[in-house]
Amino acid sequence: MVTQKRRANLAESPQSIRGSNHDATESHRKGIFQQPPRFGESVFRSEISKANGFHALTVAENEVQGVAEMGHDHSVLVLRSGAEIPVALPYEQLEKKIYEPDFLTDGPVLDLRNVTGLAANAANVNPAAKPSEAHASASEAPANTNQALAPGDKMPDGTVFVGISPDTNKPMYATPADASLTMKFNEAQQYATKLDAHGHKDWRVPTKGELNVLFNNRAAIGGFDISGSNPRGWYWSASSGNTWDAWGQRFSDGLQNTYYKGSHSSVRCVRCVSVRR
Repeated sequence: MVTQKRRANLAESPQSIRGSNHDATESHRKGIFQQPPRFGESVFRSEISKANGFHALTVAENEVQGVAEMGHDHSVLVLRSGAEIPVALPYEQLEKKIYEPDFLTDGPVLDLRNVTGLAANAANVNPAAKPSEAHASASEAPANTNQALAPGDKMPDGTVFVGISPDTNKPMYATPADASLTMKFNEAQQYATKLDAHGHKDWRVPTKGELNVLFNNRAAIGGFDISGSNPRGWYWSASSGNTWDAWGQRFSDGLQNTYYKGSHSSVRCVRCVSVRR
């Protein structure tokens, strides 16, 4: 990817992004991403390029991580999923569109369709992107790009979006199935570290909190053993209780408990994706 000179996190206030001489009102300086959407469903409308043409993409404001500069006349909206929406506008103009007063006061929709999709493609946005980086961005975009990511969404690389990690606050993805065998705690950590699957090598066993996210979204994600049987109905976390015990969770009812690390349990590996810097 070309060198990104600037990147604005939209959770920051416009003043912190644009400079101290910004003379907006106090409510404007707080920023629309500081709090839950003030309109209920504030959205960005855009178009993205796919193999079979250009498709509409509507995302809620809380799905947008920030704005990145890709050149003197190009920029991108960076989604929390890691996907990027090319925009045929300079960084400053895109930032201004997001924070301009009429958008904040007149309605919940910021329509970017005339500067994304075909327009962005014609402007040759991000022409210096490396093939490996383009693949990485595509692999972390939802297969159904007409809506924001939801737990259970299948990704183009074969992984499954499972939710946001409570530990890292980053999008979290899982393998579509459990490891084929149950294993001991230390074996589970080693298995995840060595796992090379779906084009990724950064797999790990979920933490106690992350494992509970998988449990809460188990129906949408699929493939879990919810029989409550021992050992397959229990899943290891990466969180130790003490030298001898570690946390696991039963997926029939969500019970979390510590038990002997020498016991066998099922394993579902996860990985978290951050916005590239």
